Amino acid sequence: MKLSYAAACVLFVISPVSYAKAADIAFYGQIHVSLDQLDNDANNAFNVSSNSSRIGVKATHEVQQGLNVIGQIEALVRIEEGDTNSDYFDARDTFVGLQGSFGTARVGFFDTPMKKVRSRTDFFGDKVGDARNIVAGGGVNLDKRFRNGIHYQSPVLNNLTFDLHYSSNDATGSTTENENDAVSSSVTYQASGLTVMLAYERQNQLDDAQGQAVAARSGMRLGTRYKLNEQWQLAAFYQQSSNFNGGDRDAWGLGVGYKFGQYNLAAQYYQAGKADNAQSNATMLALGIDRSFSQSFNCYLAFAVTDNAEQANFNVSAGGHGKRLSISPGADPMAISFGTIYKF
Repeated sequence: MKLSYAAACVLFVISPVSYAKAADIAFYGQIHVSLDQLDNDANNAFNVSSNSSRIGVKATHEVQQGLNVIGQIEALVRIEEGDTNSDYFDARDTFVGLQGSFGTARVGFFDTPMKKVRSRTDFFGDKVGDARNIVAGGGVNLDKRFRNGIHYQSPVLNNLTFDLHYSSNDATGSTTENENDAVSSSVTYQASGLTVMLAYERQNQLDDAQGQAVAARSGMRLGTRYKLNEQWQLAAFYQQSSNFNGGDRDAWGLGVGYKFGQYNLAAQYYQAGKADNAQSNATMLALGIDRSFSQSFNCYLAFAVTDNAEQANFNVSAGGHGKRLSISPGADPMAISFGTIYKF
């Protein structure tokens, strides 16, 4: 009897180990380089740019039925200038977490739900004409990766997914008070080719040098993308931001994509409204065509131009684009870019 009890205990202890499968580990990367003619409305020059090129490793390990450990380490690689600076590698989405019927829970440094609203509606991500030239211009910063982040994503319920992302301290080092914590949240609806996303984010701030409280920065985004058929896609974006540098500001944009054969045409128009300064608004137009040679490799040609009011200095080659222009207030920058993207 004692032997049977001991055997049962041993089986109980080792059974999860016996079930656990080997981890599924994948090495991956993306090389995105472009040849750019950049014009800041005063001078222009030819540039070679690496645009959010990256390498990473990710793993999924089923430790028991219906429960996976997930992990990822990803780094930006500035491949065009060589290893000459300490920031040749820079952190991108890196985390460890659990995934199961309850949803996904992660800890680490990775995109917020707010940032994903922009990335999933942007037809020119990491290229000249990236929507961040407008929506992240004028001092607004709602396209972040939270430091010290904790994230929960629900399972899909009636085509809805909920995300909650909290940072205990959106800075490096330890903290004795959570005065600069932050929270980002979203709800996403997906069905029949339609994606609709609504997000809210609040970034609390440390007291100023005089010990006075500083108003929290906050923002709201509404984004939608609709695949009409195999050829046409439409996107729309709206943003409100409060208490960032320059004051409160609205921004919005529209995009369209058309596919024919191995080619894709895209266009998007974005506008930033006035903030505290009546002459701080701007508009941007981006046009592009790309050709897919395979799922791993494509080439593209993109053109973008930004029209700034007298006191605005919104860019045309910022966001995830490597080479950026320096823009004087009132200048109207322009860029044309030929690029390649190789994924492995």
